[in-house]
Amino acid sequence: MKKEIYPIIGMHCASCKALIEKMVKKLPGIHEVNVNFGTEKMTIEYDENKVNLNEIVRAVASAGTYQLITNSMSQTVLVSPGKVQEMQDNPEMEMSDHGGHHDHAAMLKAAEYKKLKNTVTWVGFGAVIFFVMMLWMILSQNLTILPMPKEIFGELILNTSRGEIISISFWFLIQFLLATPILFIGGKQIFLSAWQASKVRAANMDTLIAMGTFTAWGFSTVVTFYPQIFSSVTGEAEVFYEAAVFIIFFIILGRLLEAKAKGQANDAINKLLHLQVKEAIVIRNGEEIKLPIDQVVVGDILVVKPGQKIPVDGIITEGDSTLDESMVTGESLPVEKNPGDFVIGSTINKFGSIKFQAQKVGAETMLSQIIKMVEEAQGSQAPIQKLADKISGVFVPVVVTIAVFTFSFWIILGQSLGLIPTEVNNIQFSTFVATTVLIIACPCALGLATPTAVMVGTGRAALRGILIKNAESLEIAHKINTIVFDKTGTLTAGKPQVVDFITDKEIKDQKQILSLAVSLEAKSEHPLSEAIVVYGQTLEAQKKEVQKFKALEGKGVEGVIDHKKIYIGNTKLMEEQKITSNIALREKADELINSGSTVVYMAIDRKEIAIFSIADTIKEDAKKTIAVLHELGIQVVMLTGDHQKTAATIAKSLNIDHVIAEVLPTEKASQIKNLQTKLPKGSKIAMIGDGINDAPALAQADIGIAMGTGTDVAIESGDIVLVKGTLDKVIETIKLSKATMVIIKQNLIWAFAYNVLGIPLAAGLLYPLLNILLSPIIASVAMAFSSVSVVSNSLRLKKVKI
Repeated sequence: MKKEIYPIIGMHCASCKALIEKMVKKLPGIHEVNVNFGTEKMTIEYDENKVNLNEIVRAVASAGTYQLITNSMSQTVLVSPGKVQEMQDNPEMEMSDHGGHHDHAAMLKAAEYKKLKNTVTWVGFGAVIFFVMMLWMILSQNLTILPMPKEIFGELILNTSRGEIISISFWFLIQFLLATPILFIGGKQIFLSAWQASKVRAANMDTLIAMGTFTAWGFSTVVTFYPQIFSSVTGEAEVFYEAAVFIIFFIILGRLLEAKAKGQANDAINKLLHLQVKEAIVIRNGEEIKLPIDQVVVGDILVVKPGQKIPVDGIITEGDSTLDESMVTGESLPVEKNPGDFVIGSTINKFGSIKFQAQKVGAETMLSQIIKMVEEAQGSQAPIQKLADKISGVFVPVVVTIAVFTFSFWIILGQSLGLIPTEVNNIQFSTFVATTVLIIACPCALGLATPTAVMVGTGRAALRGILIKNAESLEIAHKINTIVFDKTGTLTAGKPQVVDFITDKEIKDQKQILSLAVSLEAKSEHPLSEAIVVYGQTLEAQKKEVQKFKALEGKGVEGVIDHKKIYIGNTKLMEEQKITSNIALREKADELINSGSTVVYMAIDRKEIAIFSIADTIKEDAKKTIAVLHELGIQVVMLTGDHQKTAATIAKSLNIDHVIAEVLPTEKASQIKNLQTKLPKGSKIAMIGDGINDAPALAQADIGIAMGTGTDVAIESGDIVLVKGTLDKVIETIKLSKATMVIIKQNLIWAFAYNVLGIPLAAGLLYPLLNILLSPIIASVAMAFSSVSVVSNSLRLKKVKI
């Protein structure tokens, strides 16, 4: 299964999303496809054995509005029809550096924005001329001293071959000559998009605009050149070229503002991209040379001087320094780094000069992975968006139907029911109202409501060191009412230390026993084993050869040294192996457990002869985090393999609500599942962990939150990753989720209310009672700025306090 994300160039219609998805989903082997109108990207997951890129390209093309094309560097982007020719005609739009599709898409979008800005400028100039003409008309109707423009310009009288006399108003003719290029050149992309969609029997937002403006222009053109058609109709027919001009102007102005707002909404990705280093100083053949970043390979030794950025991820081999990691972790305090410490690419070396060995380069670096995660999250779909997408998918044909019904109603029944005054031209009135309906309807606000908020929310989270992998997790996070913490490495520092080593009083050589323990534990990778080994090394305990070593998951280890069978582990292991208990050691163990220590037992030839008291430091922010979670009404549970008494002591000190102790690693997921069945329906459980054995539990929970300081497996299993691994980020995640959902709901309410109220108003619902009739010009302003308002509201997330 292959997953790809393609940038979309020239997208401005929420209805196109459903159309492209529909055509691509028809292909065999397509697992999932999501076109995100807010981020302007298409995420697709497909089976390479059943479908290839060429087939996907054809499917997208069959949608009639956009095309997948590949540039000279084999980078694929999704492009609207008008942009395909531009890319072919302008080779400079191709990429010349190593920026990848981010830079390629950015260049294309910059070119598109510049062209749109130029179009808005000259169309705006034409709109100003029409505004002056409208002002003249209004003033001349109310001020007798100002002559009517129709009277000044007069008429052109023509005789037809049939002997008919046609009277063409020069005033109307001037408007026709001004409006026609504005409509068909300024609105070229709109008409092209509508035409492409119609060829595959589809409709999009541009279909409504094209129909509305063409209807206004077409009616006015008929009135201009064939006014005698309306001679049998009551009331003098007037033109409304200005409606077509102003509609086109406000639509493209709205798109310009929307494009700018979208750029601001997605600046988190841009900020992350700008962090990437372009060059690195590498030691090759004993000399320091400067190389492009894409020529650095794993194993290279790199030199970083004070003030420079770390080029790639690696391990320090020489030198000490302090690094500013805030751009990746969200933590403002600099971090001290010494030989053996891991450094993150794109972080800033503040003081010392260091050398380090490259461990991860290119797409494998942490920054590249963060960018990938953020992109995938922004390309995913939140459940709350599904209703809006369903409506957007059928929106255009429904609106066209309403417009046709509106026109038919007013032209057939308007005057017969006395709803339209007899002096009003009912054909003009009906056309005017139908045009307004077509123009005011806007699925774009619905299409933008959720993805723009998700884009800003996930982007801000990334800059704060919180990686949210998908929109669904961002939505669910605010509903969490129970959080389960794995103890070791999550609530505690994850670096346990031996604080006491007690042997049976009959043991004369304690160091000899410690040597046996260190030899056996050195074979294990468990944190408690590591603590015992480190303790033994500080006391210079000698290692011996171990035979028949065996790690017993969740219990301990066993092995043979000097023909002696040795067991080291918890009480479960001692009981399972029927080890003879040492009463004195057990009493001491109980005291240690009650004080919060973890006790590890050691037995030789089935007799307990020693215990290790091991303690793990509780994280500084643990208690404060749990207190804030309680304030938010969230229940806190601690899951641990520790003895019940040890776990209870730690839980009491942190004010944890519930403890599940003595849990084997393989049982963690089942414990989460058990909690899910016990809690009320609709409850949401989050699991926070950092180890390999936490991965199944992270996957089982409604939301898995992985500590970025943990294992790759845990991070892969988590829905949300806290890069720095600090617990205060859990609070930030929940608060950001709540803030994002508030914005999304506001956006959706506005988008639904706008269409629910706007369309009936445009259809003339209030005209019979209050004589209120919405102008197509006002409708175009409302439609254009409905999308801008949604994006602008989403941008407020940047400043929300979390």
